[in-house]
Amino acid sequence: MSRKMGEIPANSSSALQERALNLIGSTSDGLLQSELRRLLCIDSSKCSRMVWRMLSSGHIYRERVPSSSTFRIRLSHQTGKAARFSYIDRYLTEIYLEYVTRS
Repeated sequence: MSRKMGEIPANSSSALQERALNLIGSTSDGLLQSELRRLLCIDSSKCSRMVWRMLSSGHIYRERVPSSSTFRIRLSHQTGKAARFSYIDRYLTEIYLEYVTRS
């Protein structure tokens, strides 16, 4: 498996959390925690731990869905913008580094 220097493995917890933030931020209504679990193909306990870490760090907030055992997860305002555009930053950095190394 070939990986670029500094690249985070796709299955690492930080990469998974970044994917989760991007998924949550991709909808104006947020996501149900059960939907997030299915989209990320992870079990409910792993999803709960990840959601708890994101709650603790202030990246997200959650609301209980009436007459259900799940929660709706939404991005905190400041995190939302950063999460949605983080991939652009990585892409531009990669282009810049490619340009510099070829010059």
